[in-house]
Amino acid sequence: MLIIDTPYNTTAKLGCLAKENVQTIIRYYNFSNSRSFPDKCLTLMEAQSICSQGMNIAVVFQQRQNSADDFSETKGYEAGRRAYRYASNDIGQPEGSGIYFSVDFDASPADITGSIIPFFQGIQRAFEELSGNQPAYRVGVYGSGATAAALSKNNLCALVWLAMSSGFRGTKDAIKNGAYHIQQKAPEATLCGLGLDYNLINPQQSDFGAFVVPVETSSVPTAVSAPTHEVISRTSLRLRGGPGTEYSVLGSLKPRQLVVAKPVNPEWSSIDLQGDGLIDGFAASAFLKELS
Repeated sequence: MLIIDTPYNTTAKLGCLAKENVQTIIRYYNFSNSRSFPDKCLTLMEAQSICSQGMNIAVVFQQRQNSADDFSETKGYEAGRRAYRYASNDIGQPEGSGIYFSVDFDASPADITGSIIPFFQGIQRAFEELSGNQPAYRVGVYGSGATAAALSKNNLCALVWLAMSSGFRGTKDAIKNGAYHIQQKAPEATLCGLGLDYNLINPQQSDFGAFVVPVETSSVPTAVSAPTHEVISRTSLRLRGGPGTEYSVLGSLKPRQLVVAKPVNPEWSSIDLQGDGLIDGFAASAFLKELS
């Protein structure tokens, strides 16, 4: 069974990913999405869709975090508060699962001591404040073996996800010693038309903080038994990766094209292009006319 991570919304690809034996999808929390990755942050709808396919979720918080300047105790505190609240209030992430925090560069010993450790101390402070000193979530780190070792030594992380580059400080030793939970593997890949990375689990550390959320059937987009619609836009209609303009454009629908569609909110509908019950994307409902 495969473990993948991706900065892209997976909703329209879940049927294909399930057929490819994907078991766990690692997605992101953040403060805000970027133009490069407009749907990077996991939403509740996507989380429920993933779990409805029998898959698990793991999460990592990242807002840049690719140089020492992105790390300080204050920044860690802010990231910790955002991640904890989003996990609890927006996603309904269950207690005991993990939230990884990215350290996406080969941090030097000085970087680790002066910036990374204070950042994770800030995370710890935020988690304790929000939980009355009984945090519901385990803290994980995505980064080098050296970063993970230093944080583990200071009791600042319970979960380790080794970044892709085996040339990062301490990573080869961490792999050799089994001092990790999951390991990102090179090279970057594409599966079901989705850009992603593959990951290996440490067979001695099977619990890496993944989770499932309760699935409310009414809120999970599906095209099963939905009626046929005609595209009534004058020009091509954008097919997006989620129900909103903030999601990536996957393709387009032609005027007068027939599709199977089902509303998922007042403005957007899920689209099934083949009539096979699998969601291929989302389109604006105003440009779809139900056929009797």
